[in-house]
Amino acid sequence: HTVRRQSIKRGEPRQMPSLPHTAESTVREEHFSSRRKQLEDYLTNILKMPMYRNYHGTMEFIGVSQLSFIHDLGPKGIEGFIMKRSGGHRIPGLNCCGQGRMCYRWSKRWLVVKDSFLMYMKPDSGAISFVLLVDKEFNIKIGQKETETKYGLQIDNLSRSLILKCNSYRHAQWWRQGIDEFVRKHGKDFLTEHRFGSYAAVQENTLAKCPDPPIYISLFTLVSWVVEYEDELLCLQAASAVFFIYLYFLRLSPEIFMKRPVVEGNRWRLDCILKRKA
Repeated sequence: HTVRRQSIKRGEPRQMPSLPHTAESTVREEHFSSRRKQLEDYLTNILKMPMYRNYHGTMEFIGVSQLSFIHDLGPKGIEGFIMKRSGGHRIPGLNCCGQGRMCYRWSKRWLVVKDSFLMYMKPDSGAISFVLLVDKEFNIKIGQKETETKYGLQIDNLSRSLILKCNSYRHAQWWRQGIDEFVRKHGKDFLTEHRFGSYAAVQENTLAKCPDPPIYISLFTLVSWVVEYEDELLCLQAASAVFFIYLYFLRLSPEIFMKRPVVEGNRWRLDCILKRKA
């Protein structure tokens, strides 16, 4: 209590807001709007108090996490706790000891749905455990027959078949419908095949900002600007480089596979490609 009192700043609300005491079954239909307003005010007052706003139970109830409203990660989709099954990787070596059921284990994870990917995190540390990209093979199946799991949900893409377990068939339907509608609305460009077999669509008249001078130019001009940039060439000259590779990406994992599906082990993984070229 001492720590809690010291952590509350002056001017912040301290008293716990009161929840309406009237039972839902006794509320008349003409009072539904006022009842909804009461509940909205109650949740708003709860979120105004940092002690309750940051409480894990509150975040779980509202369905938000530390990654929900990061602008660069795209619009917010549905989130929540889910039980996920290990295995299902199409990449050789990532599965444990084969396809037997004894090999699988279930883990509780926080699932986050975004426009171009799904990911799940460890609930205790918030560490991201796995990212499942939306691609042309993205598909969702439901039911025990399809997933071999009661109230199961299977999400497929070119690299993995992810099996999830829900609390009920209705819960599984809620996840399936929420993921499918959100991805088809915000990530439809990733669901079809594009030029050169790429998973990403061609972006015409894409703008990029150069650090100096501070002007916006097209992506094609940006490539020319980088190649012709004097300081860049001076760095290459100082390093006596004969060949060089330019990588232009906002967030790039060295373990990303440049060719999917993976059929030749790690040959087309980015770090292996760079090592081979070096």
